[in-house]
Amino acid sequence: MLEMYPGKSAAGANPPPFGMSTRCNGMGGLIGAVGAPTFESELARQLMQMFQSEFVHICHFPSGRPQMLMSITEDGSARAQEHSSHYLERRMWQFDPTLDAGSRWNDNDPILTQLSIDRPETEELKHFYDDKGIRERVVVYGKGGGGHLGLSIVRTQARGAFSDEERSRVGMIGEIAFPLLARHYALLDERSIVSSALTSLKLIEQCIALSGHNIPRREAQVIARMLYGLTCEGAALDLAISYETALTYKKRFYQRFRMGGMRDLVSWYLAQFSNACHLLCDQRKH
Repeated sequence: MLEMYPGKSAAGANPPPFGMSTRCNGMGGLIGAVGAPTFESELARQLMQMFQSEFVHICHFPSGRPQMLMSITEDGSARAQEHSSHYLERRMWQFDPTLDAGSRWNDNDPILTQLSIDRPETEELKHFYDDKGIRERVVVYGKGGGGHLGLSIVRTQARGAFSDEERSRVGMIGEIAFPLLARHYALLDERSIVSSALTSLKLIEQCIALSGHNIPRREAQVIARMLYGLTCEGAALDLAISYETALTYKKRFYQRFRMGGMRDLVSWYLAQFSNACHLLCDQRKH
């Protein structure tokens, strides 16, 4: 049976704070790991401890279909990856109401869904989870750094269903864990953009276009290629224009911003890039 509710109204009440044992087990370390390579595994460890679950999956929806970013098993085995691979290969997402709800969720606040295997929406889904020994699954969906994200916590038949006390804490996923997850992927997107600041011609051209200075198209194209590493002559060849024309565009640009050379040009561009970074990230998402 599918249950769906916004983050704060999960289980009908605001979730209680973390217990002392959970705080002592490294919540500060989890927050400190946001944006680091260890974040997903640290988040999975915290959630598996809190909910006594065996599997945690993180997915996104780049083309309206789920793709797994990470699948983690409590015992360190490859079972979580095997489950997610079979789920995608057998296209079980077509029969999964939680995936349909999550991929279409367009609110700023995360949404929580629960799926009880006792009464699944479809026989196909029931057979799949019976085969994997899955008892219950809680998933939170929302917007992340690269679009829609899903965070799934899974219990097997060996552990049984979530207890009432555990259900009362389900809301923390939307209140705490998901915002951290969304921020983590946003930071990764920003770092990816920054690493391409001077190595992607397309990105350089986008940044110049977002500078707000209404620079003529050909002039911007010449300058972008110079920032990319081409000489003025190389920019002319790449754009199929004469060297004299490219040189004129370069001179006009330098005069416009009172530049004395390449050092001034790079400094100007990096300042524009810093201002436009969040806009570039938004463009990449769409």
